[in-house]
Amino acid sequence: MNRVRALLSSNPMVVDSAIALGLAALSMLAFVGGSDDVGGSGALTAVLLLLESVPLAWRRRFPVTVLLIVVGAMIVHLLIVPEGESLRGGLGVLVALFTIGERLERRISVALAVLTGAIVGVIFIAKEPIPSALQALIQTEVVFGVAWLVGDGARVRGLYTRAVEERASLLERERTERARTAVLEERERIARELHDAVAHHVSVIVIQAGGGLRALEGRPADARKALESINGSGREALTDMRRMLAMLGDQTDEPMPGLDRLGDLLEQVRAAGLAVELSITGARPKLDVGLEASAYRIIQESLTNSLKHAGGGGRAHVTIRYEPTALHLSIDDERGPEARPSVEPAHDGRGLVGMRERVALFRGTFTAEPTPRGFRVSALLPIAEAS
Repeated sequence: MNRVRALLSSNPMVVDSAIALGLAALSMLAFVGGSDDVGGSGALTAVLLLLESVPLAWRRRFPVTVLLIVVGAMIVHLLIVPEGESLRGGLGVLVALFTIGERLERRISVALAVLTGAIVGVIFIAKEPIPSALQALIQTEVVFGVAWLVGDGARVRGLYTRAVEERASLLERERTERARTAVLEERERIARELHDAVAHHVSVIVIQAGGGLRALEGRPADARKALESINGSGREALTDMRRMLAMLGDQTDEPMPGLDRLGDLLEQVRAAGLAVELSITGARPKLDVGLEASAYRIIQESLTNSLKHAGGGGRAHVTIRYEPTALHLSIDDERGPEARPSVEPAHDGRGLVGMRERVALFRGTFTAEPTPRGFRVSALLPIAEAS
């Protein structure tokens, strides 16, 4: 059924043509069968019946023109009906009235519907006296009004549906833009922190190269050329890094955080009302400064999210596992009885975007998912690739 609806909605001309041909076929069958409800048996009657139905194939493109043709044919049809005979049917007029209610602004469609009803009413009264024509007139006007009301209701529903779709599209664009902005901001933040680490390494290269130059004054020329190359390359790299920092913004004097500051972070979180437990396994290897800063930020952001959503009575457990080639992080929280539901799904949170970017920087793996009791963040940071 969904396929059929999609096919019909994408081919409105086919649907309208089917309606027009169907009504025309019904009218012609009644006409050929000699029915008294079609108002005569002449060629003019056949032409009028076709004019009351066939133009409906273009009802969506030219609603006013189609209404005028159909109503004009119906008026002529009413006028040529001999006295004492009645004209039944008029389904084409009902479809035309529905169409103007659906496709046009209300003030225009109301005017056209009232004009149609008034003309038909005048013809009814002119052909028959009031007492005998009153019942048929009332029935006809009520049917006309219902056809227009159904069309106007369809127009209102269409406007509402389009408004909902536009709002959903706008929200999706805003969500995408927020995610993109979060990624850019987090990458800038990561670049700021990594600058200090890279600048430190480059500074060491420059210092060592300068010392080598002073110590090797009497060494062969090839060694001197090599050290000069190291010295020059190191200074150029340091200059480039400073230019990059200038593009990112003003440098701050705050030192890069590391896992050695994890105790202070946990105390701050506990003071804010979240019970936190820490488990560390394995021998701690020498870690790259940037990797250690990213690990600290992942734990910090995870605990911040736990503070936001765990509520009173919430708990968190931080697990750090050192391996020779990888650093494993796991932050599990248990929501308390006063926990608040997350405003956004897990994959839409700004903090999670930043954590995912940090892990991707070191080609690690990252997962964030709800658990029966709360939420879990896991990260694996390869040490070999980072160092």
